[in-house]
Amino acid sequence: MERRGRARARLAARILVLAGAALLAGGGAQAASVRSVSMSEMLGGAELVFEGRAIGRRTAEDGGVGAVRTCVRFEVLEVLKGPAPGGPLELCFAGGRAGRRARRGQGVQAPAPGERGVKLVGEGAEGRVHPLLGWDQGRFPVREGPEPVVTTAGGQPIRALDPASEGPPAGPSRGVARGALLAPAGERGLGPEAFKARLREILAEVAP
Repeated sequence: MERRGRARARLAARILVLAGAALLAGGGAQAASVRSVSMSEMLGGAELVFEGRAIGRRTAEDGGVGAVRTCVRFEVLEVLKGPAPGGPLELCFAGGRAGRRARRGQGVQAPAPGERGVKLVGEGAEGRVHPLLGWDQGRFPVREGPEPVVTTAGGQPIRALDPASEGPPAGPSRGVARGALLAPAGERGLGPEAFKARLREILAEVAP
């Protein structure tokens, strides 16, 4: 009986290791499981909305299941919703390299040092594969330059935020939150201050 119990424990531990590895190194199904979300939904459900700049990153092994996380430290420039952190804020994303161990979080891309932008953080971010709401749908980098422009995580300039255009849920995400309207070729898009002003207006509308 004792040997059987030890065998069951070893099997359970092995299943945990395999599950963690599958989550981080698996195929495209993980990315396809991210559903399309709207700006109103994300802003209403966000625990923290802030503008910040990534000032550093580290990788760390996560517990005993063979998982690796990339943790990005942000200088918080402005808080639009939620409690202001007392100092730099750290958010951790699945995947990365720690020593000889490397794992790739399918569909997870951690911001690079130096990236400035607005982030929408979900509740319980520490336990998530991706701490941002809607994964990259909740990430809005700023393209720096003489006239900075807010873009999607994929680099497409945003010309407007329009809750009236969000529509119903539309299945898997295409990387852009519903209601975030893209600028056509040749149009500059919203600057950071105009983007944040529009976020504040929508936050006032969706606040409980």
